[in-house]
Amino acid sequence: MKYLLYAAILGFAFWLVSEVLEIVQAGYSPPVYYLTAAYHLFAGLGVWGLYKAQTPDKNVFNLAGAALTSLAYLSITLFPLQVMWSGLGFSNYLDATPVYKLLGLAWIIGMLLFSVSVIRTGFYPKWAGVIMVITTVVFAASRPLGLPMLLVNVNDIILSATVIYISFIGLKTVAPSTPGVNVDTQP
Repeated sequence: MKYLLYAAILGFAFWLVSEVLEIVQAGYSPPVYYLTAAYHLFAGLGVWGLYKAQTPDKNVFNLAGAALTSLAYLSITLFPLQVMWSGLGFSNYLDATPVYKLLGLAWIIGMLLFSVSVIRTGFYPKWAGVIMVITTVVFAASRPLGLPMLLVNVNDIILSATVIYISFIGLKTVAPSTPGVNVDTQP
């Protein structure tokens, strides 16, 4: 599980850096596209570590949120690279390939479910789940409302930092594994 939590940290760190680069460069660039693709891949794996840390017992709601989020992330891993290679802008490429709109909707629903599971389980700080809900809603509303890109970048940085924070909380709960030693029976 700890490797999945490391994947979450790495993935959201990639997103955070890509958002900072977008601000500094005032737009997209090849490094932003590559970092975003890496973010999708690692976040898609890392969400399982976050899920498992907060949900030791079976919970269908939490599982649905993690599964939908992971599936969406992994399905859009190549999207940033395809945008870059197409020569089209983000919006034009998205309009030309509507399947990504559906996958984006799946990500939004999955993130909202997962964020609510963070609030419900209480394993991570509830405020983190609230921030995740708010930032997911802002991200979802950004394109339809035409929000300024700087606002979206800052929003994404806040979401990334929050997920990195809860990933470290998850890591603190993972007992170090020693072959042949059952940590539950140690004095």
